[in-house]
Amino acid sequence: MPKVIGEGTIEEKVRGKIYYIRHCIGKDPITKKYVKSPRRTVYGNKAEARRQLELYRIELEQGFANLEKVTLAEYADKWLERRQKADTLSPLTVKRDGQHVRKIKELLGSYLINEVTTATVNAAYDILRKEGRTASYIHNINGALSLVMKSAVREGLIPYNPCDNVDAPRQKRRERHALSLEQAVRLASDLRSEKRTGHIVAVWLALATGVRRGEALGLMWKDVDFRRKRIFVGQQWAHDKKLRAPKSEKSMRWIGIDDGTVLFLKEWKAQQAREMEVQGMDQGRETPVCTSSTYGLIDPNSFSRWRRQFFVEHGLGRYEEVTQYMPNIGCDVTRQAYVGFNFHELRHTQATLLIGKGADIKTVQHRLGHSSASLTMDVYAHAIPSNDEAAAEMVGDMLSGKSMEAAPRSAAPAPQTVPAQPAAPVPASQDDGNIGVSKELIGTLLAQLPPEKLVEMLKSAV
Repeated sequence: MPKVIGEGTIEEKVRGKIYYIRHCIGKDPITKKYVKSPRRTVYGNKAEARRQLELYRIELEQGFANLEKVTLAEYADKWLERRQKADTLSPLTVKRDGQHVRKIKELLGSYLINEVTTATVNAAYDILRKEGRTASYIHNINGALSLVMKSAVREGLIPYNPCDNVDAPRQKRRERHALSLEQAVRLASDLRSEKRTGHIVAVWLALATGVRRGEALGLMWKDVDFRRKRIFVGQQWAHDKKLRAPKSEKSMRWIGIDDGTVLFLKEWKAQQAREMEVQGMDQGRETPVCTSSTYGLIDPNSFSRWRRQFFVEHGLGRYEEVTQYMPNIGCDVTRQAYVGFNFHELRHTQATLLIGKGADIKTVQHRLGHSSASLTMDVYAHAIPSNDEAAAEMVGDMLSGKSMEAAPRSAAPAPQTVPAQPAAPVPASQDDGNIGVSKELIGTLLAQLPPEKLVEMLKSAV
């Protein structure tokens, strides 16, 4: 059992908000140097950090009685418990962790953790292949097992991570789909003609701004700035029906909205207020923009069921019989499955249309709330070839001298007259400076014109 020495240390990261804690857990029997426990992050004030430091000490002292006889099942359970208590992961991630740990325990749980080798793990994955498990499934199991073993390395239970060199398949990049220009225009037209509800508004927000489902469902009226024509993404309504911070720091952002979306939201806000008044309720700053039939937050799972049916009715999906082998019961199962676009692909549609119309990557990154521009590039590289072809033609013209044919030869280049450009409006904030062109493009897409006219107009602008 680890022996905690001293009172532990608290390191201030952000005063009054974020602290790091750790303990000294004795000397390494080989190096004779003092060993520190893994560092933990505490979100709260210093009093909370002291409380967590004491809880951490108790956890360490009540850990494994004999480190040489710890099974992988025991350690994986401890690892999972720590992940759940951290409260920094999404509910969906925690749920998947639990599923992966159950399978890891089924395959390797009886092994002592210091007896698990690369060969042992490879043999376990061979069993999964014989069960008919997909490459993606094995990749996910290996990812979870690798995290467990990496934690064991940090805590000194094993000398190396046996997952580092296993024969696990690489996960194929999921194919991403986006609505075509015609489909996007048709959907915008259908949304305008439908009876306005919170569900309809959520779909419009995704098409017009590229927000995620949780971000749309978590939006409050206090987050809508009609004067500056923008919305603020500061929280999300998660699977566990809790309001949480967005996916990453960059996901907390202002997004510009076009005039059509401003009008759409103003009309909905007035309608929502009238409906709530009839029910004896007041609409306020904390009222969700996308409300349920009882004017609260919409259940995410209920919304997904509604959205699938809505997409089927509007030609963006269908239900069909799908036969799938289920390893847990050892036979094929036939069921009705939805096949078609999902909510997240409205987000892909926003990005693909913007990049295809020449919007810069940083602007698209900002609107989508990606953590980095390189992530945006990796995900949406498929949308760039059309721009690349135009660039290739331009370079070809320059190298072949075509661009010089119309210019007269002279000792010095003739001065060029640059036409005066209208002064650009001063952005209301630094965030607003990145979103002007995007608002105009999306505004054109969602403009209240017949779909056929919109398609003709946008194609002629390419």
